[in-house]
Amino acid sequence: MKSLLIGIVFAAACAGSQPHYTNVASVRQDIKASIARDNAHAREIISMGHTTDDSAVVFTQAAKDAPRVEETWVRDSAGWKMKSGTDQAAHM
Repeated sequence: MKSLLIGIVFAAACAGSQPHYTNVASVRQDIKASIARDNAHAREIISMGHTTDDSAVVFTQAAKDAPRVEETWVRDSAGWKMKSGTDQAAHM
């Protein structure tokens, strides 16, 4: 009986300490859809930076020779929205 109780306590402790992983591919797909709806600023996602369930750093490029832009995206109840963007050519 004592072993059973120790096993239950141990299992509960392990279950409570599981790390949370963000599905970066899903976030990328959602942001890509938001970009597609914004016809005025067509661009392609080149890579993803730090990503959580509610924020993401996204590197985009409008054309092959255009500078990359580092964009910060946030998610609210209405979906993903770009918070800010920084032209990477200015930092080189």
